[in-house]
Amino acid sequence: MLLILETFGDAPLVWYIGNLDTIFGLAFWKFLDVAYPVASIVVFLLYGKAKGGIRVNKVTVGLFASYLFALALMSLDDTIIVLQLSIVLTKGYWVAIQWFYPIFSIVAFFLFGRANQQGKPA
Repeated sequence: MLLILETFGDAPLVWYIGNLDTIFGLAFWKFLDVAYPVASIVVFLLYGKAKGGIRVNKVTVGLFASYLFALALMSLDDTIIVLQLSIVLTKGYWVAIQWFYPIFSIVAFFLFGRANQQGKPA
């Protein structure tokens, strides 16, 4: 669910279609744009812990860092707004990231769980 909320919480490609910020009220957009990524990071780490405890090695650190990078790319528009930069992300960027983020996140999520599970009996 967090993957869907993070990917489609905003509507950067089609401004006239309501997004979750509009549905829940514009007063909540700052909260939601922080809550979704933080909750997804927590779930990511909890899944690794549930699969065998958080192991700190090259694979798990690399997967977690790459997941954070993908999440940062997905939230780049919000970062630009907060920093008050005059950068406009292109339609091509959003098409690419809205395909990349969900696919990569799913793969990284399960690989992270598997990497934390290695060495444990099934």
